Amino acid sequence: MLCGLDINPHAVQLAACNLTLGAPTVDYARMNLLTMPHGPQAYGSFKAGSLEILNTDAERLDLFDRGSDKQSFEDFDAEQVDKSEEIRFPLRDVDAVIMNAPFTDNMKRGRKFGREALKGMQRNEIEIRDRLSQADPDAGRVITTNSIRTFFTPLADQLLRKDRGVLAKVIPATACIGASGIAERRFLAERFHVERIVTTHDPKRINFSENTSIHECLLICRVVPNPEGKTPPTEFVSLRRMPDSADDAIESADAIASGEAGKWGRVLRWPADRVRAGDWTPVQWFDGTLAEAAHRLDRNPLLEPAGLRYEIGPAGQRIRETYVACDERDTMGAVRLFWSNSGQLRQSMCGEPEEWRCPKAGKEDLAERYWQQRSHLLVAARCNVVSGRLTAVWSPFPSVGSAWTPISVAKECQAKALAAWWNSTPVRLMLLNQRSKTLTYPSWSLAQLRQIRVPKPGISAWESLQDAFDQVSDIELLPLSQGQDCVCRQVIDEAAAIALGVEADLVADWRRRLAAEPTIANRRAGDG
Repeated sequence: MLCGLDINPHAVQLAACNLTLGAPTVDYARMNLLTMPHGPQAYGSFKAGSLEILNTDAERLDLFDRGSDKQSFEDFDAEQVDKSEEIRFPLRDVDAVIMNAPFTDNMKRGRKFGREALKGMQRNEIEIRDRLSQADPDAGRVITTNSIRTFFTPLADQLLRKDRGVLAKVIPATACIGASGIAERRFLAERFHVERIVTTHDPKRINFSENTSIHECLLICRVVPNPEGKTPPTEFVSLRRMPDSADDAIESADAIASGEAGKWGRVLRWPADRVRAGDWTPVQWFDGTLAEAAHRLDRNPLLEPAGLRYEIGPAGQRIRETYVACDERDTMGAVRLFWSNSGQLRQSMCGEPEEWRCPKAGKEDLAERYWQQRSHLLVAARCNVVSGRLTAVWSPFPSVGSAWTPISVAKECQAKALAAWWNSTPVRLMLLNQRSKTLTYPSWSLAQLRQIRVPKPGISAWESLQDAFDQVSDIELLPLSQGQDCVCRQVIDEAAAIALGVEADLVADWRRRLAAEPTIANRRAGDG
Protein backbone atom coordinates (compact mmCIF):
# COMPACT_ATOMS: atom_id res chain seq x y z
CA MET A 1 0.00 0.00 0.00
CA LEU A 2 2.83 2.42 0.85
CA CYS A 3 5.76 3.24 -1.40
CA GLY A 4 8.65 5.64 -0.89
CA LEU A 5 11.39 7.24 -2.96
CA ASP A 6 14.50 9.15 -1.97
CA ILE A 7 17.88 9.89 -3.53
CA ASN A 8 19.61 9.29 -0.18
CA PRO A 9 20.18 5.57 0.58
CA HIS A 10 20.68 6.34 4.26
CA ALA A 11 17.26 8.00 4.43
CA VAL A 12 15.66 4.96 2.81
CA GLN A 13 17.45 2.61 5.20
CA LEU A 14 16.37 4.64 8.23
CA ALA A 15 12.77 4.68 6.99
CA ALA A 16 12.87 0.90 6.61
CA CYS A 17 14.30 0.50 10.11
CA ASN A 18 11.61 2.72 11.64
CA LEU A 19 8.81 0.93 9.84
CA THR A 20 10.02 -2.47 11.04
CA LEU A 21 10.70 -1.57 14.68
CA GLY A 22 7.42 -3.13 15.74
CA ALA A 23 7.60 -6.03 13.26
CA PRO A 24 11.21 -7.19 12.79
CA THR A 25 10.17 -10.18 10.67
CA VAL A 26 8.84 -7.98 7.87
CA ASP A 27 10.73 -8.60 4.65
CA TYR A 28 12.44 -5.47 3.32
CA ALA A 29 11.76 -6.74 -0.19
CA ARG A 30 8.06 -6.12 0.30
CA MET A 31 8.37 -2.54 1.55
CA ASN A 32 8.73 -0.70 -1.74
CA LEU A 33 11.26 1.78 -0.39
CA LEU A 34 13.43 2.77 -3.32
CA THR A 35 16.66 4.67 -3.68
CA MET A 36 16.57 6.68 -6.89
CA PRO A 37 19.90 7.32 -8.63
CA HIS A 38 20.93 10.96 -8.64
CA GLY A 39 23.86 12.85 -10.10
CA PRO A 40 26.68 11.56 -12.35
CA GLN A 41 26.35 7.94 -13.42
CA ALA A 42 28.52 5.48 -15.30
CA TYR A 43 29.41 6.20 -18.95
CA GLY A 44 28.95 9.94 -18.51
CA SER A 45 25.18 9.96 -17.98
CA PHE A 46 23.24 11.85 -15.32
CA LYS A 47 20.17 11.03 -13.26
CA ALA A 48 17.67 13.37 -11.59
CA GLY A 49 16.31 11.04 -8.90
CA SER A 50 12.53 10.84 -8.70
CA LEU A 51 12.21 13.39 -11.48
CA GLU A 52 13.09 10.70 -14.00
CA ILE A 53 9.49 9.51 -13.59
CA LEU A 54 8.47 12.58 -15.60
CA ASN A 55 10.09 10.92 -18.62
CA THR A 56 7.93 7.80 -18.43
CA ASP A 57 5.32 6.83 -20.95
CA ALA A 58 1.88 6.29 -19.42
CA GLU A 59 1.05 3.63 -22.00
CA ARG A 60 4.24 1.72 -21.36
CA LEU A 61 3.83 1.81 -17.59
CA ASP A 62 0.28 0.62 -17.00
CA LEU A 63 -0.59 0.50 -13.30
CA PHE A 64 -2.90 -2.50 -13.64
CA ASP A 65 -0.59 -4.66 -15.72
CA ARG A 66 0.70 -6.38 -12.59
CA GLY A 67 2.31 -9.40 -14.21
CA SER A 68 4.35 -7.59 -16.80
CA ASP A 69 7.83 -6.16 -16.79
CA LYS A 70 6.19 -2.86 -17.64
CA GLN A 71 5.84 -2.30 -13.89
CA SER A 72 9.56 -2.66 -13.31
CA PHE A 73 11.82 0.15 -12.16
CA GLU A 74 14.75 -1.36 -14.05
CA ASP A 75 14.88 1.59 -16.44
CA PHE A 76 15.47 3.85 -13.47
CA ASP A 77 18.20 1.72 -11.86
CA ALA A 78 16.31 2.08 -8.60
CA GLU A 79 17.28 -0.14 -5.70
CA GLN A 80 15.32 -1.35 -2.71
CA VAL A 81 16.94 -1.52 0.69
CA ASP A 82 18.09 -5.08 0.17
CA LYS A 83 18.54 -4.67 -3.62
CA SER A 84 15.68 -7.06 -4.25
CA GLU A 85 14.12 -7.07 -7.70
CA GLU A 86 10.59 -7.22 -6.25
CA ILE A 87 9.26 -3.75 -6.95
CA ARG A 88 5.60 -2.86 -6.93
CA PHE A 89 5.74 0.91 -7.18
CA PRO A 90 2.90 2.27 -9.35
CA LEU A 91 3.78 5.15 -11.63
CA ARG A 92 0.22 6.26 -12.30
CA ASP A 93 -3.13 6.43 -10.53
CA VAL A 94 -1.69 6.73 -7.03
CA ASP A 95 -4.23 7.57 -4.32
CA ALA A 96 -2.06 10.02 -2.39
CA VAL A 97 1.33 11.68 -2.80
CA ILE A 98 3.13 13.09 0.24
CA MET A 99 6.36 14.96 -0.37
CA ASN A 100 8.86 17.35 1.12
CA ALA A 101 10.76 18.43 -1.95
CA PRO A 102 14.20 20.06 -1.53
CA PHE A 103 14.20 23.88 -1.44
CA THR A 104 17.93 24.33 -1.98
CA ASP A 105 18.94 26.24 -5.10
CA ASN A 106 20.85 24.36 -7.78
CA MET A 107 24.30 25.77 -7.01
CA LYS A 108 24.18 24.68 -3.37
CA ARG A 109 22.38 21.42 -4.06
CA GLY A 110 24.96 20.09 -6.49
CA ARG A 111 28.15 21.54 -5.05
CA LYS A 112 29.42 18.15 -3.86
CA PHE A 113 29.59 16.91 -7.47
CA GLY A 114 31.81 19.64 -8.89
CA ARG A 115 31.20 22.29 -11.56
CA GLU A 116 31.17 20.05 -14.64
CA ALA A 117 28.95 17.43 -13.05
CA LEU A 118 26.58 20.18 -11.90
CA LYS A 119 26.29 21.46 -15.46
CA GLY A 120 25.52 17.95 -16.68
CA MET A 121 22.84 17.51 -14.03
CA GLN A 122 21.26 20.83 -14.95
CA ARG A 123 21.24 19.90 -18.65
CA ASN A 124 19.48 16.66 -17.79
CA GLU A 125 16.87 18.48 -15.69
CA ILE A 126 16.27 21.02 -18.46
CA GLU A 127 15.73 18.15 -20.92
CA ILE A 128 13.16 16.67 -18.54
CA ARG A 129 11.40 20.03 -18.33
CA ASP A 130 11.43 20.45 -22.12
CA ARG A 131 9.99 16.98 -22.72
CA LEU A 132 7.30 17.66 -20.12
CA SER A 133 6.51 21.02 -21.74
CA GLN A 134 5.92 19.32 -25.09
CA ALA A 135 3.46 16.88 -23.55
CA ASP A 136 1.86 19.31 -21.07
CA PRO A 137 2.71 23.02 -21.59
CA ASP A 138 0.90 24.12 -18.42
CA ALA A 139 2.93 21.68 -16.33
CA GLY A 140 6.15 22.78 -18.00
CA ARG A 141 5.51 26.43 -17.13
CA VAL A 142 5.44 25.53 -13.42
CA ILE A 143 9.13 24.64 -13.45
CA THR A 144 11.81 27.20 -12.69
CA THR A 145 15.19 25.62 -13.28
CA ASN A 146 16.87 27.44 -10.39
CA SER A 147 14.67 25.52 -7.91
CA ILE A 148 14.37 21.74 -8.07
CA ARG A 149 11.30 22.00 -5.82
CA THR A 150 9.13 23.20 -8.70
CA PHE A 151 9.64 19.95 -10.62
CA PHE A 152 7.79 18.03 -7.94
CA THR A 153 4.40 19.68 -8.51
CA PRO A 154 3.94 18.32 -12.06
CA LEU A 155 5.47 15.04 -10.86
CA ALA A 156 2.73 14.69 -8.23
CA ASP A 157 0.08 15.62 -10.81
CA GLN A 158 1.39 12.87 -13.10
CA LEU A 159 1.41 10.22 -10.36
CA LEU A 160 -2.04 10.90 -8.90
CA ARG A 161 -5.26 9.32 -10.01
CA LYS A 162 -7.60 11.79 -11.66
CA ASP A 163 -10.81 11.02 -9.77
CA ARG A 164 -9.79 11.29 -6.11
CA GLY A 165 -6.04 11.83 -5.77
CA VAL A 166 -4.67 13.82 -2.83
CA LEU A 167 -1.43 15.78 -2.68
CA ALA A 168 0.25 16.87 0.56
CA LYS A 169 3.43 18.87 0.14
CA VAL A 170 5.68 20.96 2.38
CA ILE A 171 6.59 24.25 0.68
CA PRO A 172 8.19 27.56 1.71
CA ALA A 173 5.63 30.13 2.82
CA THR A 174 7.06 32.61 0.31
CA ALA A 175 6.19 30.19 -2.53
CA CYS A 176 2.58 31.16 -1.79
CA ILE A 177 3.33 34.87 -2.16
CA GLY A 178 6.15 35.66 -4.58
CA ALA A 179 5.71 36.45 -8.26
CA SER A 180 8.05 33.60 -9.22
CA GLY A 181 5.58 31.05 -7.83
CA ILE A 182 2.41 32.31 -9.46
CA ALA A 183 2.48 29.78 -12.33
CA GLU A 184 2.73 26.92 -9.84
CA ARG A 185 -0.08 28.32 -7.70
CA ARG A 186 -2.40 28.74 -10.67
CA PHE A 187 -1.53 25.25 -11.95
CA LEU A 188 -2.40 23.68 -8.60
CA ALA A 189 -5.63 25.66 -8.29
CA GLU A 190 -6.65 24.69 -11.82
CA ARG A 191 -6.07 20.94 -11.47
CA PHE A 192 -6.93 20.52 -7.79
CA HIS A 193 -9.07 21.96 -5.10
CA VAL A 194 -6.50 23.65 -2.88
CA GLU A 195 -8.24 22.33 0.18
CA ARG A 196 -6.08 23.59 3.01
CA ILE A 197 -2.77 25.35 3.66
CA VAL A 198 -1.40 24.97 7.18
CA THR A 199 1.24 27.47 8.29
CA THR A 200 3.07 27.57 11.58
CA HIS A 201 3.22 31.02 13.15
CA ASP A 202 5.08 29.79 16.19
CA PRO A 203 8.26 31.95 16.29
CA LYS A 204 10.08 29.12 18.04
CA ARG A 205 9.18 26.56 15.37
CA ILE A 206 8.51 28.14 12.01
CA ASN A 207 9.04 25.03 9.89
CA PHE A 208 7.81 21.49 9.29
CA SER A 209 11.20 20.24 8.06
CA GLU A 210 14.48 19.76 9.84
CA ASN A 211 17.64 21.72 9.13
CA THR A 212 15.93 24.80 7.75
CA SER A 213 15.27 28.26 9.11
CA ILE A 214 12.51 29.44 6.78
CA HIS A 215 8.76 29.63 7.33
CA GLU A 216 7.05 26.59 5.84
CA CYS A 217 3.52 25.49 5.00
CA LEU A 218 1.77 22.18 4.56
CA LEU A 219 -0.18 22.30 1.30
CA ILE A 220 -3.08 19.86 0.91
CA CYS A 221 -4.78 19.57 -2.48
CA ARG A 222 -7.49 17.21 -3.68
CA VAL A 223 -8.44 16.31 -7.23
CA VAL A 224 -11.74 17.94 -8.15
CA PRO A 225 -14.00 15.13 -9.48
CA ASN A 226 -16.42 17.62 -11.00
CA PRO A 227 -14.40 20.57 -12.35
CA GLU A 228 -17.57 22.17 -13.73
CA GLY A 229 -19.03 22.55 -10.25
CA LYS A 230 -18.42 25.36 -7.79
CA THR A 231 -15.03 25.01 -6.09
CA PRO A 232 -15.16 25.44 -2.30
CA PRO A 233 -12.96 28.07 -0.65
CA THR A 234 -9.47 27.26 0.59
CA GLU A 235 -8.90 27.01 4.31
CA PHE A 236 -5.82 28.88 5.49
CA VAL A 237 -4.92 27.43 8.89
CA SER A 238 -2.61 29.51 11.09
CA LEU A 239 -1.07 27.49 13.90
CA ARG A 240 -0.49 29.38 17.15
CA ARG A 241 2.09 26.79 18.14
CA MET A 242 3.51 23.64 16.62
CA PRO A 243 2.51 20.32 18.22
CA ASP A 244 5.13 19.00 20.63
CA SER A 245 4.19 15.32 20.61
CA ALA A 246 2.32 12.65 18.66
CA ASP A 247 -0.75 13.21 20.87
CA ASP A 248 -0.57 16.95 20.16
CA ALA A 249 -0.31 16.27 16.44
CA ILE A 250 -3.42 14.07 16.47
CA GLU A 251 -5.36 16.58 18.56
CA SER A 252 -4.42 19.51 16.30
CA ALA A 253 -5.18 17.51 13.14
CA ASP A 254 -8.62 16.57 14.46
CA ALA A 255 -9.31 20.22 15.33
CA ILE A 256 -8.25 21.38 11.87
CA ALA A 257 -10.31 18.66 10.15
CA SER A 258 -13.37 19.86 12.05
CA GLY A 259 -13.05 23.22 10.31
CA GLU A 260 -12.10 25.15 13.44
CA ALA A 261 -8.55 25.10 14.75
CA GLY A 262 -9.68 25.94 18.30
CA LYS A 263 -6.83 26.53 20.73
CA TRP A 264 -4.34 25.56 18.02
CA GLY A 265 -4.89 28.65 15.92
CA ARG A 266 -7.22 30.23 13.39
CA VAL A 267 -8.90 29.34 10.13
CA LEU A 268 -9.63 31.76 7.28
CA ARG A 269 -11.68 30.69 4.25
CA TRP A 270 -10.38 32.39 1.11
CA PRO A 271 -12.57 32.53 -2.04
CA ALA A 272 -11.75 30.07 -4.83
CA ASP A 273 -11.51 32.79 -7.48
CA ARG A 274 -8.67 34.48 -5.58
CA VAL A 275 -6.89 31.16 -5.12
CA ARG A 276 -7.17 30.41 -8.85
CA ALA A 277 -5.73 33.85 -9.60
CA GLY A 278 -2.69 32.98 -7.47
CA ASP A 279 -3.59 35.15 -4.46
CA TRP A 280 -2.57 32.97 -1.51
CA THR A 281 -1.51 35.89 0.67
CA PRO A 282 -3.31 34.78 3.89
CA VAL A 283 -0.52 32.25 4.36
CA GLN A 284 1.75 34.89 5.90
CA TRP A 285 -0.70 36.21 8.48
CA PHE A 286 -1.76 34.63 11.75
CA ASP A 287 -4.67 37.06 11.71
CA GLY A 288 -6.11 36.38 8.28
CA THR A 289 -8.30 39.49 8.37
CA LEU A 290 -5.14 41.45 7.53
CA ALA A 291 -5.03 39.72 4.15
CA GLU A 292 -8.61 40.83 3.56
CA ALA A 293 -7.67 44.40 4.58
CA ALA A 294 -4.78 44.40 2.10
CA HIS A 295 -7.15 43.10 -0.58
CA ARG A 296 -9.44 46.06 0.10
CA LEU A 297 -6.53 48.52 -0.08
CA ASP A 298 -5.56 47.22 -3.52
CA ARG A 299 -9.05 48.07 -4.72
CA ASN A 300 -9.54 51.41 -2.99
CA PRO A 301 -10.75 53.85 -5.70
CA LEU A 302 -8.86 56.76 -4.09
CA LEU A 303 -5.50 55.04 -4.65
CA GLU A 304 -3.35 54.15 -7.66
CA PRO A 305 -0.08 52.20 -8.14
CA ALA A 306 2.96 54.37 -7.36
CA GLY A 307 4.64 53.27 -10.61
CA LEU A 308 1.92 54.96 -12.69
CA ARG A 309 3.07 58.41 -11.61
CA TYR A 310 6.62 58.20 -10.23
CA GLU A 311 9.98 56.88 -11.42
CA ILE A 312 11.23 54.31 -8.90
CA GLY A 313 14.85 53.10 -8.94
CA PRO A 314 17.64 52.22 -9.24
CA ALA A 315 17.52 49.07 -7.12
CA GLY A 316 19.93 48.71 -4.23
CA GLN A 317 21.70 45.79 -5.87
CA ARG A 318 22.75 48.08 -8.73
CA ILE A 319 24.21 50.54 -6.23
CA ARG A 320 26.11 47.81 -4.39
CA GLU A 321 27.55 46.56 -7.67
CA THR A 322 28.65 50.05 -8.71
CA TYR A 323 29.95 51.81 -5.59
CA VAL A 324 32.72 50.90 -3.15
CA ALA A 325 33.54 52.31 0.29
CA CYS A 326 36.13 55.06 0.45
CA ASP A 327 37.99 56.48 3.45
CA GLU A 328 37.97 60.13 2.53
CA ARG A 329 35.21 62.34 1.20
CA ASP A 330 37.81 63.93 -1.07
CA THR A 331 38.12 60.72 -3.08
CA MET A 332 37.39 61.29 -6.76
CA GLY A 333 33.68 60.84 -7.43
CA ALA A 334 32.77 60.23 -3.78
CA VAL A 335 29.12 60.79 -2.83
CA ARG A 336 27.03 60.28 0.30
CA LEU A 337 24.64 57.33 0.08
CA PHE A 338 21.91 55.79 2.22
CA TRP A 339 23.29 52.36 3.06
CA SER A 340 21.78 50.87 6.21
CA ASN A 341 18.14 50.57 7.24
CA SER A 342 18.99 49.53 10.80
CA GLY A 343 16.43 50.49 13.42
CA GLN A 344 19.30 51.81 15.52
CA LEU A 345 20.35 54.24 12.78
CA ARG A 346 17.04 55.14 11.15
CA GLN A 347 14.52 56.31 13.75
CA SER A 348 12.73 59.31 12.23
CA MET A 349 11.35 60.17 8.80
CA CYS A 350 13.83 62.99 8.23
CA GLY A 351 17.39 61.75 7.76
CA GLU A 352 20.70 62.16 5.99
CA PRO A 353 22.82 59.70 3.98
CA GLU A 354 25.51 58.15 6.16
CA GLU A 355 28.07 56.46 3.86
CA TRP A 356 30.75 57.96 1.63
CA ARG A 357 31.16 55.81 -1.47
CA CYS A 358 32.95 56.20 -4.77
CA PRO A 359 32.46 54.41 -8.11
CA LYS A 360 34.24 51.12 -8.66
CA ALA A 361 36.99 51.20 -11.24
CA GLY A 362 35.52 50.99 -14.71
CA LYS A 363 31.98 51.79 -13.53
CA GLU A 364 32.22 55.56 -13.39
CA ASP A 365 29.73 56.12 -16.22
CA LEU A 366 27.23 53.72 -14.67
CA ALA A 367 27.61 55.39 -11.28
CA GLU A 368 26.95 58.78 -12.86
CA ARG A 369 23.80 57.46 -14.52
CA TYR A 370 22.50 56.09 -11.23
CA TRP A 371 23.42 59.30 -9.41
CA GLN A 372 21.23 61.22 -11.83
CA GLN A 373 18.28 59.25 -10.41
CA ARG A 374 18.89 60.45 -6.85
CA SER A 375 15.95 61.80 -4.90
CA HIS A 376 14.99 63.44 -1.60
CA LEU A 377 12.55 60.57 -1.00
CA LEU A 378 13.77 56.99 -0.60
CA VAL A 379 11.74 53.92 0.37
CA ALA A 380 12.95 50.72 2.03
CA ALA A 381 13.89 47.89 -0.33
CA ARG A 382 14.09 45.49 2.60
CA CYS A 383 13.18 45.66 6.27
CA ASN A 384 13.53 43.77 9.52
CA VAL A 385 9.88 43.62 10.53
CA VAL A 386 10.71 43.05 14.20
CA SER A 387 13.21 45.85 14.83
CA GLY A 388 12.90 48.07 11.75
CA ARG A 389 11.14 51.40 12.14
CA LEU A 390 11.03 53.16 8.77
CA THR A 391 9.79 52.21 5.33
CA ALA A 392 10.55 55.65 3.85
CA VAL A 393 12.87 58.55 4.59
CA TRP A 394 13.01 62.15 3.37
CA SER A 395 16.37 63.87 3.16
CA PRO A 396 17.42 67.45 2.40
CA PHE A 397 20.33 65.83 0.53
CA PRO A 398 19.08 63.83 -2.49
CA SER A 399 20.79 60.48 -2.84
CA VAL A 400 20.49 56.79 -3.79
CA GLY A 401 20.94 53.77 -1.55
CA SER A 402 21.73 50.14 -0.91
CA ALA A 403 18.76 49.14 1.26
CA TRP A 404 16.83 52.16 -0.02
CA THR A 405 15.27 52.96 -3.38
CA PRO A 406 14.75 56.55 -4.60
CA ILE A 407 11.34 57.73 -5.82
CA SER A 408 11.45 60.73 -8.12
CA VAL A 409 8.99 63.38 -6.87
CA ALA A 410 9.06 66.87 -8.37
CA LYS A 411 7.76 68.94 -5.44
CA GLU A 412 9.23 68.96 -1.95
CA CYS A 413 5.84 69.17 -0.27
CA GLN A 414 4.62 66.15 -2.21
CA ALA A 415 7.78 64.15 -1.38
CA LYS A 416 7.27 64.84 2.33
CA ALA A 417 3.60 63.85 2.14
CA LEU A 418 4.55 60.65 0.32
CA ALA A 419 7.17 59.90 3.02
CA ALA A 420 4.43 60.09 5.64
CA TRP A 421 2.09 57.93 3.56
CA TRP A 422 4.79 55.28 2.96
CA ASN A 423 5.39 55.01 6.71
CA SER A 424 1.69 54.65 7.48
CA THR A 425 0.05 51.42 8.63
CA PRO A 426 -1.84 50.92 5.32
CA VAL A 427 1.41 50.94 3.33
CA ARG A 428 3.10 48.69 5.89
CA LEU A 429 0.17 46.34 5.40
CA MET A 430 0.52 46.44 1.60
CA LEU A 431 4.28 45.85 1.80
CA LEU A 432 4.00 42.95 4.25
CA ASN A 433 1.27 41.35 2.15
CA GLN A 434 3.82 40.74 -0.61
CA ARG A 435 6.81 39.52 1.34
CA SER A 436 9.56 37.64 -0.45
CA LYS A 437 12.73 35.89 0.70
CA THR A 438 11.63 35.60 4.35
CA LEU A 439 8.63 36.72 6.39
CA THR A 440 10.70 38.43 9.10
CA TYR A 441 13.23 40.16 6.83
CA PRO A 442 11.42 40.66 3.53
CA SER A 443 12.78 42.44 0.49
CA TRP A 444 10.83 44.07 -2.32
CA SER A 445 11.64 44.28 -6.00
CA LEU A 446 11.15 47.42 -8.06
CA ALA A 447 8.07 45.80 -9.59
CA GLN A 448 6.57 45.28 -6.13
CA LEU A 449 7.37 48.82 -5.00
CA ARG A 450 5.73 50.18 -8.14
CA GLN A 451 2.52 48.35 -7.23
CA ILE A 452 2.20 49.95 -3.79
CA ARG A 453 -0.92 52.13 -3.82
CA VAL A 454 -0.60 55.86 -3.18
CA PRO A 455 -3.26 58.60 -3.06
CA LYS A 456 -4.33 59.96 -6.42
CA PRO A 457 -3.37 63.57 -7.15
CA GLY A 458 -5.66 66.47 -6.49
CA ILE A 459 -7.29 65.23 -3.28
CA SER A 460 -7.13 67.11 0.00
CA ALA A 461 -5.49 64.15 1.74
CA TRP A 462 -2.11 65.28 0.42
CA GLU A 463 -2.29 68.36 2.62
CA SER A 464 -3.13 66.21 5.66
CA LEU A 465 -0.18 63.92 4.93
CA GLN A 466 2.18 66.87 4.56
CA ASP A 467 0.92 68.32 7.83
CA ALA A 468 1.54 64.95 9.49
CA PHE A 469 5.10 64.90 8.16
CA ASP A 470 5.79 68.42 9.39
CA GLN A 471 4.38 67.56 12.79
CA VAL A 472 6.34 64.33 13.48
CA SER A 473 9.23 64.15 10.96
CA ASP A 474 11.86 64.53 13.71
CA ILE A 475 10.06 62.36 16.28
CA GLU A 476 11.19 58.80 16.94
CA LEU A 477 9.10 56.25 15.07
CA LEU A 478 8.77 53.09 17.20
CA PRO A 479 8.96 49.57 15.73
CA LEU A 480 5.67 48.23 14.42
CA SER A 481 5.27 45.88 17.39
CA GLN A 482 4.96 49.02 19.56
CA GLY A 483 2.55 50.71 17.17
CA GLN A 484 -0.13 51.19 19.81
CA ASP A 485 2.26 53.29 21.89
CA CYS A 486 3.76 55.26 19.00
CA VAL A 487 2.45 58.84 18.86
CA CYS A 488 4.19 59.34 15.52
CA ARG A 489 2.34 56.41 13.91
CA GLN A 490 -0.97 57.60 15.29
CA VAL A 491 -0.53 61.05 13.70
CA ILE A 492 0.48 59.54 10.36
CA ASP A 493 -2.37 57.01 10.41
CA GLU A 494 -5.00 59.66 11.05
CA ALA A 495 -3.85 61.42 7.87
CA ALA A 496 -3.74 58.08 6.02
CA ALA A 497 -7.35 57.38 7.01
CA ILE A 498 -8.37 60.65 5.33
CA ALA A 499 -6.55 59.55 2.17
CA LEU A 500 -8.40 56.23 2.23
CA GLY A 501 -11.79 57.75 2.97
CA VAL A 502 -12.25 55.56 6.05
CA GLU A 503 -12.63 56.12 9.78
CA ALA A 504 -9.41 56.56 11.76
CA ASP A 505 -10.56 53.75 14.08
CA LEU A 506 -10.30 51.24 11.22
CA VAL A 507 -6.66 52.12 10.51
CA ALA A 508 -5.95 52.04 14.25
CA ASP A 509 -7.42 48.52 14.36
CA TRP A 510 -5.09 47.43 11.53
CA ARG A 511 -2.17 48.92 13.47
CA ARG A 512 -3.18 46.96 16.58
CA ARG A 513 -3.53 43.71 14.63
CA LEU A 514 -0.18 44.19 12.91
CA ALA A 515 1.54 44.79 16.24
CA ALA A 516 0.21 41.45 17.50
CA GLU A 517 1.39 39.40 14.50
CA PRO A 518 3.95 36.73 15.57
CA THR A 519 6.34 37.63 12.73
CA ILE A 520 6.32 41.24 13.96
CA ALA A 521 6.01 40.84 17.74
CA ASN A 522 8.38 37.83 17.75
CA ARG A 523 6.17 35.95 20.17
CA ARG A 524 3.32 33.49 19.95
CA ALA A 525 -0.10 34.97 19.31
CA GLY A 526 -1.82 35.61 22.61
CA ASP A 527 1.41 35.57 24.65
CA GLY A 528 2.62 38.59 26.54
